[in-house]
Amino acid sequence: MFDFVHKNKRIVQFILALMVLPFAFVGVDSYVRNMSSDKDVATVGGQSITPQDFENALRSQQERMRQMLGKNFDPTMFDNPEVRQQVLDGLVNQRLLAASGQELKLTAPDALLQKTILEIPDFQDGGKFSPAKYDEVLKLNGLNRMSYEQRLRGDLAQQPIQDALSRSNLTSTAQVGLFQRLTEQAREIQVAAIDVNTFMPLAKVEDAQIKAEYEKSPDSYRAPEQVKIEYVMLNQTAFMASAVVTPEELKAEYDKRLKEFSAPEERRASHILLSVEKDEKGQPKTASKDAAKAEAEAIIKQVGTSAEKFAELAKTKSKDPGSAAQGGDLGFFGRGQMVKPFEDAVYSMKPGEIRGPIESDFGFHIIRLTEVKAERTRPLDEVRAQIESELKQQKANKLFAENAEKFQNRVYEQGDSYAKIAEELKLEVKKTDWLTRAQVQAIAAGNQKFAQTVFAPANVAAKKNSEAIDLGNNSLISARVLEYKPSAVRPLEDVRAQISLQLQRKLAGELAAKAGAEKVAAISAGKDAGLTFGPAQKLTRQAPLPNVNQALAKGVFAADVSKGPAVVGGPNDAGGYAVAKVLKVIEPEAADAEKLKSLGQRLAGQGGADLSNAYLVALKERIKVEIKNNAIPAAPDKSEKSDKAGGGKSPG
Repeated sequence: MFDFVHKNKRIVQFILALMVLPFAFVGVDSYVRNMSSDKDVATVGGQSITPQDFENALRSQQERMRQMLGKNFDPTMFDNPEVRQQVLDGLVNQRLLAASGQELKLTAPDALLQKTILEIPDFQDGGKFSPAKYDEVLKLNGLNRMSYEQRLRGDLAQQPIQDALSRSNLTSTAQVGLFQRLTEQAREIQVAAIDVNTFMPLAKVEDAQIKAEYEKSPDSYRAPEQVKIEYVMLNQTAFMASAVVTPEELKAEYDKRLKEFSAPEERRASHILLSVEKDEKGQPKTASKDAAKAEAEAIIKQVGTSAEKFAELAKTKSKDPGSAAQGGDLGFFGRGQMVKPFEDAVYSMKPGEIRGPIESDFGFHIIRLTEVKAERTRPLDEVRAQIESELKQQKANKLFAENAEKFQNRVYEQGDSYAKIAEELKLEVKKTDWLTRAQVQAIAAGNQKFAQTVFAPANVAAKKNSEAIDLGNNSLISARVLEYKPSAVRPLEDVRAQISLQLQRKLAGELAAKAGAEKVAAISAGKDAGLTFGPAQKLTRQAPLPNVNQALAKGVFAADVSKGPAVVGGPNDAGGYAVAKVLKVIEPEAADAEKLKSLGQRLAGQGGADLSNAYLVALKERIKVEIKNNAIPAAPDKSEKSDKAGGGKSPG
């Protein structure tokens, strides 16, 4: 019943990706009972989801995203309340399935548990299960055999429920065919756009409207927090000017790498290949070999000494698909790049010479040597700039490394100013005007830690040099807050013009929509609405068109064209109105068996997911789920953590 690869794929992926998470889901009754219920995040069927459970699950999602996104992973995404709520929802669903499994008295037998553990790669050494590796991995992740196996058994016990849900959705051939027809069907349409700007002069906005809009949601006009900072940056580029390379160093480096600057002889050749059939043992068939050789000799006579004739016959006779279209041209190659009989022939020929037939494992070759590049060593003058640049780079790297620790120490030791470190390391102290968080981050090439450090409350209050932050690519930066402006609602006068324009565009959009609807009605009644439609275009569900947003596309596909062209309209994304004339339905091409199979699997998968969601909804109606108000632990204050971690190292 349980095929490991197919049915337990989800579990294996879960274990490999989320090994760091003890007690995340099920099989932890004793642990849960020891927690105080007044601190629970939620309860499912009377069983607690503790803050520790939530934090473990959150870390599991972070680890999964870190593995998926690599260097693009942003841990701050998990500070988002919506993301944290989704993590809790996932925990609740896991507990619902566990409760359902207990009601059905589902359990995973010892044999299945053992088989699963034995086949997990992380527990193997040399392709075989290793008890020592098993204990080592568990220990590294804060687990022991009992707790881990209890948790895994709980997950395995849920698998029959999930299998039943995923496999219970069957799709017929007729359903798949209808799905393919509906999803790939297209419409031929013409579009006319009504520009919102046409109605702007007609959209009059009163002061009372502006004031009312402002008072309705003043927080919408809140200015972000801002800072004025000064900062210094140490990077490798700063040392390039002082990294001097002497002529003696250049010559020594050139001599050391002389082989690198030497190019061996290369030859350019073309060939015509005549292949030979082989028997079941891989040996050339005599008859085929004789025929190919005879054909090669005949071609040689036809070609004579003509390069043009050679290229012409290569295109029609050669069995080498990689070169035939190019008249047999193989480009330049050196020794060791071709099979030996071919290479030996080429390197014994003179330019323009044609020779053959030459036998190799591929068949018989007729070869024409086109050009010879003699062995050559590039002189120092030719590679001087390259060597000098590389040596300067090396010296700059070394200088950066020597000064990086000095930079890190000085910004801390001289916490009130950058003047001395700038003089000592010949750096420029830069001062800014008011900057938002995004603009501060942009200074540091998008480094989020830099912006977080600058806006940390402790740094804003102290106005001391920040720690040296590594930006990567041999670059360090430190900043000091000079002035800070907290986020605040901007006064009405500052945003009056903005609100006025917003209201004016909204009113103009309403006027455009009214005019558009009137024109649709006129066209539907057979009247001339004075619109100029563009050329006919093909609209598919997968490929939107300009001026055709999702809402209008939905209307286009719903339009009845059985009695002739239909007209639909709707607001466009530019604030105006778009009118679409639906000319005809374009039926898709019939799908082949492979495509229908893929679509069937897609339909079944979607149906299984819908059924799983419905099952969870039904479980929630039967099994009591209680989410505690404001119980989700808030994201930690990273600035406070940073201050504590730094201890006495923090400047000032």
